[in-house]
Amino acid sequence: MADNKYDHLFISGIDPEMQAKRPYATIGFLDGNTFEGCNEYQIFWVGDKPYGAYGTKEWGEIFHGPHTHKYPELFVHLGTDPDNPWDLGAEVEMHMGPEMEKHIVTRSTIMCIPADLPHGPWRILNVKRPFLIVTINQNGTHTEKALKNMVPEEMWKRMIFINQGYDTDGPAMEWPEAAGPPGEY
Repeated sequence: MADNKYDHLFISGIDPEMQAKRPYATIGFLDGNTFEGCNEYQIFWVGDKPYGAYGTKEWGEIFHGPHTHKYPELFVHLGTDPDNPWDLGAEVEMHMGPEMEKHIVTRSTIMCIPADLPHGPWRILNVKRPFLIVTINQNGTHTEKALKNMVPEEMWKRMIFINQGYDTDGPAMEWPEAAGPPGEY
């Protein structure tokens, strides 16, 4: 059967090699390389067990460290209970702003993060029922600048730090020491 003209507009999953490098079941990933002019979109399925994400055996062990983006980001957490769609079925921690204001998310929520606003650490504390994460970065390519100086050095071994799309020195990803070697999950 010949390919349909618009098959390329239907995205389901990602390249298996790319999935092997990701901590969660990635439903889809799109960016400006996929479609010219497209924002960056990532959609993840988060299960009740951490799948060994970032080397973890229990939720809450590893954090995504504080960082900022050049462009606005929408960070969406969606519950999957059709009888109570507002119940996330999980508990997620997010810190916002230079003050590191702590928020605990237990409901389906859209976090609207302006460009250059520090946010994180972010971590999943527990999951009672699988939920979805959708990130929308308002640009065609990912930009992220790690802000390690916002947290005590003793926490760094439990945090992932990413530097991408900025003029920064150092590695693009700093894997947390507590997670073991990268990719071994």
